[in-house]
Amino acid sequence: MATLHPTRRIQVLAPKFVEKFECIGTRCEDTCCAGWRVDIDKKTFKAYKQSTNSKLAVRFEKHVKRTRSQASEVNYARIELHSDTALCPMLDEHLCSVQKELGEDKLSNTCFTYPRTSTEMGGVYQQALTLSCPEAARLALMEKDAMEFIEEGVVVRPETLEKHLPSQGLSVSQMNDIRFFCINLIKYPGLELWQKLAFLGLFCESLTSALKTGGQSQVTDIMATTQGLLSSDQTAAFFENMQSQHEIQAVTFTMLWNSQNTKRHSDHQYTVHKAVKGGFGVDNDTKQVTEALLTERYVKGLENLPKTLESAPWLLENYVVNEIWKEVFPFGGTDPFEHYLRLVIRFGMVRFMLAVQCSQKDDLPELSFMVQTVQTFCRIYQHDRTFAQKVNQCFENAGWTELSKIYRLLKA
Repeated sequence: MATLHPTRRIQVLAPKFVEKFECIGTRCEDTCCAGWRVDIDKKTFKAYKQSTNSKLAVRFEKHVKRTRSQASEVNYARIELHSDTALCPMLDEHLCSVQKELGEDKLSNTCFTYPRTSTEMGGVYQQALTLSCPEAARLALMEKDAMEFIEEGVVVRPETLEKHLPSQGLSVSQMNDIRFFCINLIKYPGLELWQKLAFLGLFCESLTSALKTGGQSQVTDIMATTQGLLSSDQTAAFFENMQSQHEIQAVTFTMLWNSQNTKRHSDHQYTVHKAVKGGFGVDNDTKQVTEALLTERYVKGLENLPKTLESAPWLLENYVVNEIWKEVFPFGGTDPFEHYLRLVIRFGMVRFMLAVQCSQKDDLPELSFMVQTVQTFCRIYQHDRTFAQKVNQCFENAGWTELSKIYRLLKA
Protein backbone atom coordinates (compact mmCIF):
# COMPACT_ATOMS: atom_id res chain seq x y z
CA MET A 1 0.00 0.00 0.00
CA ALA A 2 1.38 3.44 -0.94
CA THR A 3 2.53 5.81 1.79
CA LEU A 4 -0.28 8.26 2.48
CA HIS A 5 1.73 10.91 4.28
CA PRO A 6 5.46 10.93 3.39
CA THR A 7 7.95 12.18 5.97
CA ARG A 8 11.46 13.57 5.93
CA ARG A 9 14.17 14.11 8.50
CA ILE A 10 15.29 17.65 9.31
CA GLN A 11 17.48 19.41 11.86
CA VAL A 12 15.54 21.53 14.32
CA LEU A 13 16.30 23.79 17.26
CA ALA A 14 14.38 22.64 20.31
CA PRO A 15 14.42 22.63 24.12
CA LYS A 16 16.46 19.75 25.49
CA PHE A 17 13.44 17.87 26.87
CA VAL A 18 11.97 17.51 23.36
CA GLU A 19 14.80 15.14 22.44
CA LYS A 20 13.92 12.88 25.38
CA PHE A 21 10.20 12.70 24.68
CA GLU A 22 8.44 9.61 23.41
CA CYS A 23 4.84 8.53 23.87
CA ILE A 24 4.45 6.15 26.82
CA GLY A 25 1.31 4.57 25.37
CA THR A 26 -0.85 2.57 27.75
CA ARG A 27 1.19 3.80 30.74
CA CYS A 28 -0.12 7.34 30.20
CA GLU A 29 -2.63 8.49 32.78
CA ASP A 30 -4.54 10.66 30.29
CA THR A 31 -5.75 10.17 26.72
CA CYS A 32 -4.58 12.41 23.87
CA CYS A 33 -7.92 12.89 22.20
CA ALA A 34 -10.51 12.61 25.01
CA GLY A 35 -12.94 15.52 24.96
CA TRP A 36 -11.25 17.30 22.05
CA ARG A 37 -12.25 17.94 18.50
CA VAL A 38 -10.09 15.67 16.32
CA ASP A 39 -9.71 17.28 12.91
CA ILE A 40 -9.05 15.11 9.85
CA ASP A 41 -7.28 16.49 6.80
CA LYS A 42 -8.77 15.92 3.35
CA LYS A 43 -6.22 13.33 2.21
CA THR A 44 -6.74 11.22 5.34
CA PHE A 45 -10.53 11.53 5.13
CA LYS A 46 -10.58 10.10 1.62
CA ALA A 47 -8.28 7.24 2.63
CA TYR A 48 -10.54 6.34 5.57
CA LYS A 49 -13.68 6.37 3.46
CA GLN A 50 -12.03 4.10 0.89
CA SER A 51 -10.62 1.70 3.47
CA THR A 52 -11.60 -1.96 3.26
CA ASN A 53 -10.01 -2.92 6.57
CA SER A 54 -12.49 -5.23 8.28
CA LYS A 55 -11.80 -3.82 11.75
CA LEU A 56 -11.97 -0.14 10.85
CA ALA A 57 -14.26 0.38 7.83
CA VAL A 58 -17.43 0.38 9.96
CA ARG A 59 -15.90 2.78 12.48
CA PHE A 60 -14.76 5.13 9.73
CA GLU A 61 -18.24 5.15 8.23
CA LYS A 62 -19.94 5.79 11.56
CA HIS A 63 -17.58 8.21 13.29
CA VAL A 64 -15.64 10.13 10.61
CA LYS A 65 -17.83 13.01 9.42
CA ARG A 66 -17.35 15.90 7.01
CA THR A 67 -16.98 19.36 8.49
CA ARG A 68 -19.56 21.49 6.70
CA SER A 69 -18.84 24.89 8.24
CA GLN A 70 -15.57 26.74 7.47
CA ALA A 71 -13.86 23.55 6.35
CA SER A 72 -10.40 23.57 4.79
CA GLU A 73 -7.79 21.08 3.61
CA VAL A 74 -6.59 20.87 7.22
CA ASN A 75 -9.94 20.46 8.99
CA TYR A 76 -11.84 18.82 6.15
CA ALA A 77 -13.53 16.33 8.49
CA ARG A 78 -13.59 15.24 12.12
CA ILE A 79 -13.81 12.17 14.31
CA GLU A 80 -16.97 12.18 16.40
CA LEU A 81 -16.10 11.04 19.91
CA HIS A 82 -18.24 8.73 22.02
CA SER A 83 -20.99 10.86 23.54
CA ASP A 84 -20.85 9.17 26.95
CA THR A 85 -17.09 8.97 27.52
CA ALA A 86 -15.76 11.60 25.06
CA LEU A 87 -13.16 9.01 24.00
CA CYS A 88 -12.03 8.42 20.43
CA PRO A 89 -13.84 5.45 18.83
CA MET A 90 -10.56 4.41 17.18
CA LEU A 91 -9.02 3.45 20.52
CA ASP A 92 -8.56 -0.18 21.51
CA GLU A 93 -7.28 -0.61 25.06
CA HIS A 94 -5.95 2.97 25.03
CA LEU A 95 -3.98 2.41 21.82
CA CYS A 96 -4.82 3.76 18.37
CA SER A 97 -6.25 1.04 16.14
CA VAL A 98 -5.57 3.12 13.01
CA GLN A 99 -1.83 3.08 13.66
CA LYS A 100 -1.92 -0.60 14.62
CA GLU A 101 -3.93 -1.75 11.61
CA LEU A 102 -2.89 0.66 8.85
CA GLY A 103 0.41 2.14 9.94
CA GLU A 104 1.62 5.49 11.24
CA ASP A 105 1.46 7.11 7.78
CA LYS A 106 -2.35 6.65 7.81
CA LEU A 107 -2.79 8.77 10.94
CA SER A 108 -4.32 12.17 10.36
CA ASN A 109 -1.94 15.09 10.59
CA THR A 110 -3.52 16.04 13.92
CA CYS A 111 -2.90 12.62 15.45
CA PHE A 112 0.57 12.26 13.96
CA THR A 113 1.93 15.57 15.21
CA TYR A 114 0.47 15.82 18.73
CA PRO A 115 1.99 16.95 21.08
CA ARG A 116 4.62 18.35 18.71
CA THR A 117 4.58 21.59 16.75
CA SER A 118 7.18 22.10 14.02
CA THR A 119 7.83 25.57 12.66
CA GLU A 120 9.93 27.07 9.89
CA MET A 121 11.03 30.71 9.90
CA GLY A 122 13.42 31.95 7.26
CA GLY A 123 14.89 28.50 6.63
CA VAL A 124 15.39 27.79 10.34
CA TYR A 125 13.34 24.94 11.79
CA GLN A 126 12.20 24.59 15.37
CA GLN A 127 10.14 22.08 17.32
CA ALA A 128 8.13 22.46 20.51
CA LEU A 129 5.82 20.32 22.65
CA THR A 130 2.56 21.33 24.23
CA LEU A 131 2.40 20.52 27.95
CA SER A 132 -1.16 19.21 27.74
CA CYS A 133 0.59 15.86 27.29
CA PRO A 134 1.43 14.39 30.75
CA GLU A 135 4.80 12.96 29.72
CA ALA A 136 5.83 16.18 27.98
CA ALA A 137 4.83 18.15 31.08
CA ARG A 138 6.92 15.92 33.35
CA LEU A 139 10.01 16.26 31.19
CA ALA A 140 9.62 20.01 30.71
CA LEU A 141 8.79 20.99 34.28
CA MET A 142 10.72 18.61 36.51
CA GLU A 143 14.15 18.67 34.86
CA LYS A 144 16.38 21.67 35.51
CA ASP A 145 18.03 21.72 32.10
CA ALA A 146 14.82 21.03 30.17
CA MET A 147 14.73 24.47 28.57
CA GLU A 148 18.30 24.53 27.34
CA PHE A 149 18.28 24.65 23.53
CA ILE A 150 19.92 22.06 21.33
CA GLU A 151 19.89 20.97 17.69
CA GLU A 152 18.48 17.53 16.90
CA GLY A 153 17.27 15.50 13.95
CA VAL A 154 13.53 14.85 13.83
CA VAL A 155 11.06 13.23 11.43
CA VAL A 156 8.27 15.50 10.20
CA ARG A 157 5.55 15.59 7.60
CA PRO A 158 6.43 18.55 5.36
CA GLU A 159 2.73 19.41 5.03
CA THR A 160 2.46 20.01 8.81
CA LEU A 161 5.29 22.52 9.06
CA GLU A 162 3.95 25.87 10.18
CA LYS A 163 5.66 28.64 8.22
CA HIS A 164 6.14 32.04 9.82
CA LEU A 165 6.79 34.83 7.35
CA PRO A 166 8.26 38.25 8.12
CA SER A 167 5.57 40.42 9.69
CA GLN A 168 4.96 43.89 11.10
CA GLY A 169 7.71 45.31 8.94
CA LEU A 170 10.41 43.22 10.61
CA SER A 171 12.94 40.94 8.97
CA VAL A 172 13.19 37.28 9.99
CA SER A 173 16.53 38.07 11.60
CA GLN A 174 14.96 40.83 13.72
CA MET A 175 12.09 38.57 14.72
CA ASN A 176 14.44 35.82 15.88
CA ASP A 177 16.57 38.35 17.79
CA ILE A 178 13.43 39.53 19.58
CA ARG A 179 12.29 36.00 20.36
CA PHE A 180 15.57 34.98 21.96
CA PHE A 181 15.79 38.28 23.80
CA CYS A 182 12.43 37.47 25.42
CA ILE A 183 13.58 33.96 26.37
CA ASN A 184 16.85 35.24 27.83
CA LEU A 185 14.96 37.89 29.77
CA ILE A 186 12.80 35.22 31.45
CA LYS A 187 15.95 33.20 32.20
CA TYR A 188 17.74 36.24 33.66
CA PRO A 189 19.19 35.26 37.09
CA GLY A 190 18.60 37.03 40.38
CA LEU A 191 14.98 38.12 39.91
CA GLU A 192 11.68 36.43 40.67
CA LEU A 193 9.67 35.23 37.71
CA TRP A 194 6.91 37.82 38.16
CA GLN A 195 9.57 40.54 38.13
CA LYS A 196 11.00 39.28 34.86
CA LEU A 197 7.51 39.17 33.41
CA ALA A 198 7.09 42.81 34.44
CA PHE A 199 10.19 43.75 32.46
CA LEU A 200 8.93 41.68 29.54
CA GLY A 201 5.78 43.82 29.64
CA LEU A 202 7.83 47.00 29.41
CA PHE A 203 9.65 45.60 26.41
CA CYS A 204 6.48 44.42 24.62
CA GLU A 205 4.76 47.76 25.23
CA SER A 206 7.70 49.71 23.79
CA LEU A 207 8.07 47.28 20.89
CA THR A 208 4.38 47.48 19.99
CA SER A 209 4.44 51.26 20.07
CA ALA A 210 7.49 51.36 17.79
CA LEU A 211 6.05 48.86 15.29
CA LYS A 212 2.79 50.77 15.03
CA THR A 213 4.60 54.01 14.21
CA GLY A 214 7.08 52.64 11.68
CA GLY A 215 9.92 52.36 14.16
CA GLN A 216 11.21 48.94 13.13
CA SER A 217 14.75 50.32 13.12
CA GLN A 218 14.43 51.03 16.85
CA VAL A 219 14.24 47.35 17.82
CA THR A 220 17.92 47.02 18.76
CA ASP A 221 17.76 50.18 20.89
CA ILE A 222 14.60 48.99 22.68
CA MET A 223 16.27 45.69 23.57
CA ALA A 224 19.39 47.51 24.78
CA THR A 225 17.32 49.91 26.91
CA THR A 226 15.37 47.05 28.49
CA GLN A 227 18.58 45.14 29.18
CA GLY A 228 20.08 48.25 30.75
CA LEU A 229 17.10 48.71 33.07
CA LEU A 230 17.21 45.05 34.01
CA SER A 231 20.76 45.31 35.31
CA SER A 232 20.62 48.86 36.70
CA ASP A 233 20.23 50.25 40.23
CA GLN A 234 16.70 51.37 39.33
CA THR A 235 15.35 47.82 39.42
CA ALA A 236 14.56 47.79 43.14
CA ALA A 237 12.73 51.13 42.95
CA PHE A 238 10.74 49.92 39.97
CA PHE A 239 9.36 46.96 41.92
CA GLU A 240 8.78 48.93 45.13
CA ASN A 241 6.27 51.08 43.29
CA MET A 242 4.25 48.02 42.35
CA GLN A 243 1.65 46.93 44.87
CA SER A 244 0.52 43.36 45.53
CA GLN A 245 -3.13 43.04 44.54
CA HIS A 246 -3.89 39.60 45.94
CA GLU A 247 -7.65 40.07 46.17
CA ILE A 248 -7.84 41.18 42.53
CA GLN A 249 -5.69 38.22 41.50
CA ALA A 250 -7.73 35.71 43.49
CA VAL A 251 -11.11 36.97 42.29
CA THR A 252 -10.02 37.38 38.66
CA PHE A 253 -8.49 33.94 38.31
CA THR A 254 -11.33 32.24 40.19
CA MET A 255 -13.75 33.82 37.73
CA LEU A 256 -11.70 32.59 34.78
CA TRP A 257 -11.34 29.14 36.33
CA ASN A 258 -15.09 28.89 36.90
CA SER A 259 -15.80 29.77 33.27
CA GLN A 260 -14.41 26.38 32.22
CA ASN A 261 -15.33 24.14 35.14
CA THR A 262 -18.27 22.60 33.30
CA LYS A 263 -15.95 21.14 30.65
CA ARG A 264 -15.85 17.36 30.43
CA HIS A 265 -12.97 15.95 32.50
CA SER A 266 -11.22 12.62 32.53
CA ASP A 267 -10.64 11.11 35.98
CA HIS A 268 -7.06 12.37 35.74
CA GLN A 269 -8.19 15.93 35.06
CA TYR A 270 -11.06 15.81 37.53
CA THR A 271 -8.63 15.05 40.37
CA VAL A 272 -6.94 18.39 39.73
CA HIS A 273 -10.28 20.14 39.31
CA LYS A 274 -11.38 18.85 42.72
CA ALA A 275 -8.11 19.81 44.42
CA VAL A 276 -8.23 23.38 43.08
CA LYS A 277 -11.84 23.83 44.08
CA GLY A 278 -11.09 22.43 47.52
CA GLY A 279 -8.35 25.02 47.90
CA PHE A 280 -10.77 27.93 47.57
CA GLY A 281 -12.02 27.51 51.14
CA VAL A 282 -15.66 27.36 52.19
CA ASP A 283 -17.15 29.44 55.00
CA ASN A 284 -18.33 27.09 57.76
CA ASP A 285 -21.51 29.08 58.37
CA THR A 286 -22.66 30.07 54.89
CA LYS A 287 -21.06 27.17 53.00
CA GLN A 288 -20.07 29.76 50.40
CA VAL A 289 -16.70 30.97 49.19
CA THR A 290 -16.13 34.56 50.25
CA GLU A 291 -13.63 36.93 48.66
CA ALA A 292 -11.92 37.41 52.01
CA LEU A 293 -11.46 33.69 52.65
CA LEU A 294 -10.45 33.01 49.06
CA THR A 295 -7.82 35.76 49.22
CA GLU A 296 -6.55 34.49 52.56
CA ARG A 297 -6.13 30.96 51.20
CA TYR A 298 -4.44 32.29 48.07
CA VAL A 299 -1.95 34.42 50.03
CA LYS A 300 -1.06 31.51 52.32
CA GLY A 301 -0.66 29.34 49.25
CA LEU A 302 1.72 31.81 47.65
CA GLU A 303 3.82 31.73 50.83
CA ASN A 304 3.91 27.93 50.87
CA LEU A 305 4.32 27.33 47.13
CA PRO A 306 8.16 27.63 47.19
CA LYS A 307 8.25 24.81 49.72
CA THR A 308 6.11 22.61 47.49
CA LEU A 309 8.38 23.39 44.52
CA GLU A 310 11.56 23.03 46.56
CA SER A 311 12.91 20.18 44.45
CA ALA A 312 11.93 21.92 41.18
CA PRO A 313 11.96 25.70 41.80
CA TRP A 314 12.25 26.25 38.04
CA LEU A 315 8.83 24.71 37.30
CA LEU A 316 6.93 27.93 36.57
CA GLU A 317 9.82 29.49 34.70
CA ASN A 318 10.12 26.41 32.48
CA TYR A 319 6.40 26.62 31.79
CA VAL A 320 6.68 30.26 30.70
CA VAL A 321 9.77 29.67 28.53
CA ASN A 322 8.05 26.74 26.83
CA GLU A 323 5.03 28.92 26.06
CA ILE A 324 7.25 31.64 24.62
CA TRP A 325 9.05 29.11 22.43
CA LYS A 326 6.00 27.15 21.32
CA GLU A 327 3.97 30.21 20.33
CA VAL A 328 6.77 32.09 18.54
CA PHE A 329 6.35 34.85 21.12
CA PRO A 330 5.72 37.75 20.77
CA PHE A 331 4.45 37.23 17.22
CA GLY A 332 1.48 34.97 17.94
CA GLY A 333 -1.09 37.72 18.42
CA THR A 334 -2.30 40.89 16.78
CA ASP A 335 0.74 42.66 18.25
CA PRO A 336 3.46 41.87 20.83
CA PHE A 337 1.56 43.51 23.70
CA GLU A 338 -1.61 41.52 23.03
CA HIS A 339 0.45 38.33 23.05
CA TYR A 340 2.07 39.46 26.32
CA LEU A 341 -1.35 39.91 27.93
CA ARG A 342 -2.25 36.35 26.98
CA LEU A 343 1.00 35.06 28.51
CA VAL A 344 0.44 36.95 31.78
CA ILE A 345 -3.09 35.59 32.13
CA ARG A 346 -1.87 32.03 31.61
CA PHE A 347 0.97 32.47 34.09
CA GLY A 348 -1.40 34.02 36.62
CA MET A 349 -3.95 31.25 36.30
CA VAL A 350 -1.35 28.50 36.63
CA ARG A 351 0.22 30.15 39.69
CA PHE A 352 -3.25 30.61 41.22
CA MET A 353 -4.21 26.95 40.63
CA LEU A 354 -0.95 25.81 42.22
CA ALA A 355 -1.11 28.25 45.14
CA VAL A 356 -4.64 27.54 46.36
CA GLN A 357 -3.66 23.89 46.79
CA CYS A 358 -0.81 24.93 49.11
CA SER A 359 -2.74 26.95 51.70
CA GLN A 360 -2.32 24.27 54.39
CA LYS A 361 1.33 24.30 55.42
CA ASP A 362 1.14 20.86 57.02
CA ASP A 363 -0.59 19.23 54.05
CA LEU A 364 1.26 20.33 50.92
CA PRO A 365 0.71 18.48 47.62
CA GLU A 366 3.42 16.41 45.96
CA LEU A 367 5.51 17.93 43.18
CA SER A 368 4.09 15.39 40.74
CA PHE A 369 0.61 16.77 41.41
CA MET A 370 1.83 20.30 40.69
CA VAL A 371 3.01 19.04 37.30
CA GLN A 372 -0.36 17.37 36.80
CA THR A 373 -2.04 20.69 37.60
CA VAL A 374 -0.08 22.52 34.91
CA GLN A 375 -0.81 19.76 32.41
CA THR A 376 -4.53 19.89 33.21
CA PHE A 377 -4.59 23.66 32.82
CA CYS A 378 -3.00 23.33 29.39
CA ARG A 379 -5.45 20.60 28.47
CA ILE A 380 -8.68 22.31 29.55
CA TYR A 381 -7.95 26.01 29.16
CA GLN A 382 -5.04 26.53 26.83
CA HIS A 383 -6.31 24.39 23.96
CA ASP A 384 -9.67 26.15 24.00
CA ARG A 385 -9.47 28.99 21.49
CA THR A 386 -12.89 30.33 22.47
CA PHE A 387 -11.66 30.68 26.06
CA ALA A 388 -8.65 32.77 24.95
CA GLN A 389 -10.86 34.99 22.81
CA LYS A 390 -13.36 35.39 25.64
CA VAL A 391 -10.65 36.35 28.13
CA ASN A 392 -9.06 38.89 25.77
CA GLN A 393 -12.43 40.47 25.07
CA CYS A 394 -13.25 40.58 28.78
CA PHE A 395 -10.00 42.35 29.63
CA GLU A 396 -10.40 44.76 26.73
CA ASN A 397 -13.97 45.66 27.73
CA ALA A 398 -12.84 46.26 31.31
CA GLY A 399 -10.01 48.53 30.18
CA TRP A 400 -7.38 46.13 31.52
CA THR A 401 -5.08 46.42 28.56
CA GLU A 402 -2.81 49.02 30.18
CA LEU A 403 0.49 47.80 31.58
CA SER A 404 -0.08 49.43 34.98
CA LYS A 405 -3.29 47.44 35.40
CA ILE A 406 -1.82 44.20 34.13
CA TYR A 407 0.89 44.49 36.77
CA ARG A 408 -1.84 43.98 39.39
CA LEU A 409 -1.98 40.37 38.26
CA LEU A 410 1.77 39.81 38.60
CA LYS A 411 3.25 40.80 41.96
CA ALA A 412 3.18 37.90 44.41
